[in-house]
Parts: sequence; C-alpha cells; structure tokens
Amino acid sequence: MVKWTIDFGAHNREGFEIAKPEETRRRWRLRWPRLIFIIVFIAVIVPGLMLAWDYHRLKTELDTVKQSYHAKNLLALGNEVPKISGTLGNVHTALWMLGWVQVVPGIGGYYHNGMTILTAAHDYLYALSKGIEPLVSVGQTSHPSSQKWDQAVTQAGLNLKTMTPVILHANQAIQAITPSSIPAVLTKKGLDVQALKSVSQTFISMLPLMTGPHPVLAQLLGFPTTARYLLIFQNSGELRSTGGFMTAYAYVPFHNGRLEKISSQNIQQLDSQVTYHPPAPTVIGAYLPVKYWHLRDTNTSPDVPQTVKNFQMLYRTIPGVLPTNGMIFIDTWFVDDLIGDVGGLNVPAGHGKTVHITKSNANLEMEYLAEDRGLPANVRKLFIGTMMKELLHEVLHAHVSEILKVAATVENNLNNKQILLYFNNSQAEAFAASHHWAGIVPKTVKGNYVQVVDENLLGHKDNYYVRESYQVNVQQVNHRNLETVTIHWVDPAIVNWAQNLFVPYHSWVRVYAPMGSTFVSMTGIDSYAQVTANTTLNKKVFGGHVDLPGRFSAAQPPTTGTVTVKFWLPNKVNVRRLYLQKQPGMLAEPVKVTVHGVTHRITLYNNQWLTF
Repeated sequence: MVKWTIDFGAHNREGFEIAKPEETRRRWRLRWPRLIFIIVFIAVIVPGLMLAWDYHRLKTELDTVKQSYHAKNLLALGNEVPKISGTLGNVHTALWMLGWVQVVPGIGGYYHNGMTILTAAHDYLYALSKGIEPLVSVGQTSHPSSQKWDQAVTQAGLNLKTMTPVILHANQAIQAITPSSIPAVLTKKGLDVQALKSVSQTFISMLPLMTGPHPVLAQLLGFPTTARYLLIFQNSGELRSTGGFMTAYAYVPFHNGRLEKISSQNIQQLDSQVTYHPPAPTVIGAYLPVKYWHLRDTNTSPDVPQTVKNFQMLYRTIPGVLPTNGMIFIDTWFVDDLIGDVGGLNVPAGHGKTVHITKSNANLEMEYLAEDRGLPANVRKLFIGTMMKELLHEVLHAHVSEILKVAATVENNLNNKQILLYFNNSQAEAFAASHHWAGIVPKTVKGNYVQVVDENLLGHKDNYYVRESYQVNVQQVNHRNLETVTIHWVDPAIVNWAQNLFVPYHSWVRVYAPMGSTFVSMTGIDSYAQVTANTTLNKKVFGGHVDLPGRFSAAQPPTTGTVTVKFWLPNKVNVRRLYLQKQPGMLAEPVKVTVHGVTHRITLYNNQWLTF
C-alpha cells in the first residue's frame, strides 16, 4: 500500500498561505531597489526637475521685470508680479519636498532661513499682485478714461487693505531672519539681509499711503493726473540751512505709474527767468555782494516748508513755469552713496573727455571740473545736471542686488536728513513729517530744544572737510536755568586759491532755542550778535558771523574755531527732556549735553530726544 503525502504549506487561521522566511527575503531583495528608486525619485529627482524648470521660468520673468523697470513702466512691471509669485510658490513646494536635507549637519539653519525668505517674498508679491490687479487691468485697455483710472485706484487701495495682514506677516518673518544663516547662493547673488530688513520695514511704514478707498501713493505716482516734482540738488560742500547750496534742479514727472522723461539744468538757468526781485534778507545781503534775493539763495531757513514757501514766491513769477506737486531736496552725500551703489559713473565732460566718478572722488572731481576755466561755461554749468542724468540711468538699469542697495540707501538718507521731502498733498506731507523726512522745525516740543545751523555764504566748498561738534550745558543759577551752547570747528583743508575751492572758513552760525529765551552773550564771532524772535517757527535765534584762520601748508595744524552762546531758558521749559535737531547736509555731529551735572555724549545722525 502506497502512502500519498500532500504538503499544503503553512496556513494561518483564515486559511491563507504563509510565505516561508527565505521566500520573504527574496521578495524584499527584489522590491528594495524599487523602493529606493521611488524614494529618490520623489525626494530628489522630482523636486530637482521642478527647481530646474522654475529657475528657468523665474529667470525669464525677472528679465521681463528688468525690462519694465528699465522702461520706468510700473504698470508693466506690475503685470509680472503675479507670475513671479506663482513661480515662487512652485519653488517653495519643490524645496518643501527637499525638507529632508535639514537632517544634514550644518544645513538646517540655511534651509530654514532660505525657506523663510522664499515664503515672505511669495506672500509679499501675492499681496501686491492682488492690490495692483485693478490698475494693471485698466492699463491694458486702450485710452482709459480718468474715471476708470480713479475707480481702479480706489479698488486697488481696498484690495491692498484686505491683503495687509499677509504683508505684515511676511515682514515679521523677514525681521526674524538670521543673517549668518543665509544660503551662500543667495549672498553671492547680492542679498543683503540688513538692507532687506530695512526696506521691508520702510514698506510697512508706507502702507497707510497705499491702502483705503483713496490711496495717497497712487496720487503721488500720477494716477489719474500727472504728478510733477521739482528735484533740487544741494551741494553740501557749501553748507546751507537745508543741506547745501542749491546748484541744480530737475523735473521728475509721473503719469499713471510711469516715470516720464526727466529734464535737468543748472539752477542759475532757472534763476535768470525770475521776474520778482525782493530785497535780500539780512543773512544774505550782509555777507554776499547781491542787491536782491536769488532763487538759489532761498533756503535760508532750516524749516523746509518755509524754504519751499520762499522758493515758490520767486519760482511762480517765471513766465510759463511748470506747476509742481512737491519738492525733493537731495544733498552731496546722498549722491555719493548712490554712485557707490552702482559702482561708479563715466560722465561726458566736453572736448571728448570722459570723467570717471566714484564715491570717494565724486565731490572734488565735480568741483575741479566746475572750476576748470579751459571748458566752456555752458559745459561747466551743465556738468552736475549731466552727472545726475547718468546716475539716474545707472540706477534704473541696476542689477537686482544693486536695486536693493539703492533702496536701503534711500531709506538711510531719508532718516539722516540727506533727503528732504515736501508734498502739496497734505496727507503725504503729514506722513513725511511723522517719519522726520520733511525737515520741519517743530513749533512746540515737550521740553528743551536746540538746533545749530551753519550757513557757508562765500561760495567755497570748505564743508567737505570742516567738522563741527558742539556742547550744551544747562546749569541752575538762582533757581533759573542758564544754557550755554559751545560750537567747535576743525578745518584740516589747505587753502587753495588757485582753484578757488578751499579758503579760510567763513560761516553765519545760528542757535535755535525755545521762544522766550533771554540772550546773555555770544563770543567767538567777528561782529555783534543778532538776536531775533522767529514767530513763524516759535523759536528764539542767536546768530553771528565766524571766521576761522587759514591753513596754508601741511606743516600747520588744522585750524580751529569756537563760538559760545549763553542764554536764560524760560521757567516753563522742562530741561530734563531735550530735543536735538540735526542740520541737514551734516554727515554727523558729535554732541555733549550736560543738564544739572548729568552728561550724555552722542553722535547726531538724525533728530534725537535725550532724557535726564
């Protein structure tokens, strides 16, 4: 009898066959490469291909943005914003799929900060795209009416107001970025984290101008009516109350978000057309050989609105003069910074010559050319205007990294009063004033007030080298507060009669103090003190003329000078709070303040409160 044995294999309770261990291992050996391939495909190849494709798209879109920027067409630029936002969203997704790289030692911080920048950029652009969408839509139609533009502007402001939380969140992320943990690829491309933070914060501060049913910024950019600004270039080498001698001007027009053609010229060309010639004020007539007030000398007040009023009083008498929506004052130091941002300029100088200007040599190169008697007068006088055109061209054709530098430079110079703004629009003017960008002397302050103002009136450029500092000392004498302001000058320049640039320093100096202050004395001046009550600014002003001795060789030490002003403060003034207002055109002023024996030492870069 034959026995038949049938092996049905191992079974579980449900009757399913259970694989043998060796078979299981064999199956896993076959599946493991597939799993590795799938993981690599999903975690590396897919996001890598996405990044490559999005990089190509992003590069193309940025090239289009650059072309629109070069064309000064803000609406065309705005048309690309939603595209870039979408592409950045795709890049974010691809990098999220590469999130596993965070486990690699030393990579986590770079990855996190890179993703933060990417997310913030995407959110910023997404919010902006929604905000400007109505403007872009109307701009694509042929010959839209003013009513359509007005409706689009209103809707844009409302849209941007809705998107404000997104923008604020993006700025919060940017401010939290750690500069030391930025991917090298971004820093090599010129990403300056501090500049990025600064520009983002300034953008946030400007949101009130961009949001709501009637956004002010849209009006400032020429929606729906052309806005024209008078740009005044002030030479800080010849210091004046608002920053320097007004040497050149330019018209800067905007129409429906587009920067139109800029025209510039020497200030004397404009001055020659003025038909109203009032007598020169005392500060001008006493020290300059002029019989009447020139347009170029109207910035005698440190208060920008008052200077604008003086300027417009003469400007409006020019036949056929162009109306303006405001004035922008820029000084030498700001122009130097811009030249540095764009890597220098090559400026035509007549006779086939080209002058290479850098941040370090710009001031003297301009002055030497202006005083070069071998050149035709029209070439010498036009040089600054030509230089400004070349500079603007370079700024508008700058690389992305340079644009970020320029934006940060503008913000820094606004804060340091190298740029001063005046707008006819009351809301815009109030905004500029709230950020101390409007050059306004406050009529009242809750405490003491000091501003020292230099006026270099003799046409020489000594302030390129002269350095000023001052001390404020408040002492209690017989239950009254006696204030002493001591001003020091140091001039290392060697007198240069040949080029007529540097001569012994002459200046009309004034100290602005609270109204009601009582004059005691003023020493170190070469004439009598002039004490006036400026009711417009609600300040008492103590002024006099100072002459420094000349330095004629390098063997001589730098020349120095000191002026001391003493006056009683009104009893109502709280001397334990002091508002120091910086004179525009000064790079920095070292200040020492002592109140009732307590001393603070600071360097004044902008307006500052001190508390004792």
